[in-house]
Amino acid sequence: MAGEGTAPAARNIVWRAGRMIVRTPGAGIVLAPPRTAAFAVNAWVRARGKAAEAELPAPKLSAALAAQVALDEMMLGAMKSPRRYPTEADYRRIAAELLAARELYGRNGWLENPSLYHRAPPPISPTVRAGWAYGMRFERMSWRSGFEPYADEPGRDRWMSYEKNHTMHAWTIRTRPDRPWLICVHGFGVGVPTADFYAFRAKRLAQELGVNLLFPVLPLHGPRRTGRIGGAEMMTHHLQQFVLGMAQAMWDVRSAIGWIREQGGSRVGVYGMSLGAYVAALLATLEPELSAVIAGVPICDLPRLFHDHSPVSVRRRAEQFRLFDPEMLSGLGVISPLAAPSIVPAERLYVYGGLGDRLATPEQSHALWTHWGKPSNLWYHGSHVAFLWNADVARFIDGALMESLIGGEPEPVRFAKTS
Repeated sequence: MAGEGTAPAARNIVWRAGRMIVRTPGAGIVLAPPRTAAFAVNAWVRARGKAAEAELPAPKLSAALAAQVALDEMMLGAMKSPRRYPTEADYRRIAAELLAARELYGRNGWLENPSLYHRAPPPISPTVRAGWAYGMRFERMSWRSGFEPYADEPGRDRWMSYEKNHTMHAWTIRTRPDRPWLICVHGFGVGVPTADFYAFRAKRLAQELGVNLLFPVLPLHGPRRTGRIGGAEMMTHHLQQFVLGMAQAMWDVRSAIGWIREQGGSRVGVYGMSLGAYVAALLATLEPELSAVIAGVPICDLPRLFHDHSPVSVRRRAEQFRLFDPEMLSGLGVISPLAAPSIVPAERLYVYGGLGDRLATPEQSHALWTHWGKPSNLWYHGSHVAFLWNADVARFIDGALMESLIGGEPEPVRFAKTS
């Protein structure tokens, strides 16, 4: 008789232990191997099937690609924390804010013309200090952002409570006054000089191509963050937070563009990667005089991204509160790069995406590229982070800058292709 109760008790212990592990922040890392294997199987099927779209080719399987995909999956697993999953009260508040925002934006005509939602910022007078990072001298700029959500906009009080976020920061690397400027917009979680300079190859851009560089810090990132992880309060299921974050990003980056114009900068381009590519793509709906807009491994549809990356339990709960319904999400049109056409001509638009990208999936890159009228693009056989060392991506960026911002022919890329 004792043995009859032992098995259920053992199963119960295992079940409790498993649940405890799964609910531990970062425990999703253990799912990286099976998810990588599932990606490989799916890619193999697509490559041999007739349903694969020519516009979005199947990735070429290799050991290098598998390693890159595994790295992406581990990053995803590390970022997921059950402690940050919405509670029932959160779901109700999220839904209420989305409905109130949709009503406000519709009443003001901003859903029909999203550009009217974005106000033009006044001129700025930044404080400038000298800095040194990544073997380069640069200037640390800061100024009062001045951005405030509208008086009756949902989430206003919460957003205004982020005191450090009221100060805008940017890093600048100057070459010559007559040279063009490139605004480099970082991705999620960064916004610090060393990481930004490395990711954007600042030495090559400044020292070899002679481009003036400005690196804006996005809301709630870098020195503006309010918690341990930069941007965590903005990249959340609380989608109204993202609306306000993108609204402030437009205000702050457009302030920087105005400052560049005051310095005599007549040619200004924008290059954003990942979350920064969302910012660059949204700017293309507001700033017609940009000489070039490069969207690297872009995010362009945040609700779809959350839907794809959320655990089944979170997704089902969100669906109960209709958080993925198009009608509920329509208010996000005021900050969606897919809700309005680019007013920058297609010949100045560029998109690159990784066919093995597990964070900002290639479907996101494809959606933006299609929305933009299929301008110049590159599909590389690598993951989200692999663009950092991919020679094809480096040549594509150099070519885009030479074609639209600088003029001339790019110099050879000085590192080996690894994917």
